[in-house]
Amino acid sequence: MLAVSQPEVSTPPRTKPAERAHGTPERTLSGGEVLFQAGDTRAKLYRVERGALCHYRRWDDGRCEIIEFAFPGDIIGFGHLETHISTAQAMVETVVSTVTAYDFEQLLCTDDHLAARLSTTADREFDFLRERAVESGKGKPVERLASFLTALSHMSANDGRDPMIVTDEVSSGLVAEHLDMSIEALGRALRELESRGMVSPTAGGLRISNMNGLEKLARVA
Repeated sequence: MLAVSQPEVSTPPRTKPAERAHGTPERTLSGGEVLFQAGDTRAKLYRVERGALCHYRRWDDGRCEIIEFAFPGDIIGFGHLETHISTAQAMVETVVSTVTAYDFEQLLCTDDHLAARLSTTADREFDFLRERAVESGKGKPVERLASFLTALSHMSANDGRDPMIVTDEVSSGLVAEHLDMSIEALGRALRELESRGMVSPTAGGLRISNMNGLEKLARVA
């Protein structure tokens, strides 16, 4: 089992029984068993029925960042990316059930705590994508930007939005800071992608004109 020091945490308000999504019994985890880990395909949403899970992220330098503890009634495993960037491990014998996407969406409308956790997850995934783009694309600003745009496109698709439109202000100083490059370098990279016919500016943001070419360029980063 993962050896981590457990900080003192206050148990957040749990979802009222009447508001809980109806889960289908799925599996029983022994203490120390992993429910999902970084790199696994995100296939299911889980609700803790009994026991407890430690949800954490393992950094490249070996550090372990505890994200949260999931207790009975908590739903875990949600996110916008196709694969998990974190790990959920049973602290004791734990029973989980699966939750349908429909029930999850309905619960989001009534559970403010769950909605806040989903928002935090999106921020965490965005930071992960930014870090990966910066680390893999050092010295390759065009490829780094392509990787960043491709990731944003996939997140939009998973969130039910048009994957061919990036609504964020891509040429902003905030994006340049995220990608660890100057605004001038970001502008040059953006113009390079435009000249290659991969993206084009629109009133609603930036349109991806050649997704296959963008993804191919991103893989070089």
